[in-house]
Amino acid sequence: MGILQKWGRKRMTQGAIAAREQGETTYVHRLASSSQQIQDRYTAVIESEGWKLAGIHEDPSRPKQRWVMTFKRAGEASESTAQPSEHA
Repeated sequence: MGILQKWGRKRMTQGAIAAREQGETTYVHRLASSSQQIQDRYTAVIESEGWKLAGIHEDPSRPKQRWVMTFKRAGEASESTAQPSEHA
């Protein structure tokens, strides 16, 4: 991985790492770009830090950071989507 790629990855993950270390259960990341390729790249990198994408939506009130990506902690995201177990 080149120097610029390492720097870019570090910039993408700073907020996610800080939120995880502070014990947060939700992390919100804002992007200016509507490019699916860029959103996918951010999603992959942030998910590699233990988060799971919960949703993405557009916020027109913030044109410089229009796209809002909401992540949940990976363990909690799977618990909230898990089916309740049947009791015998």
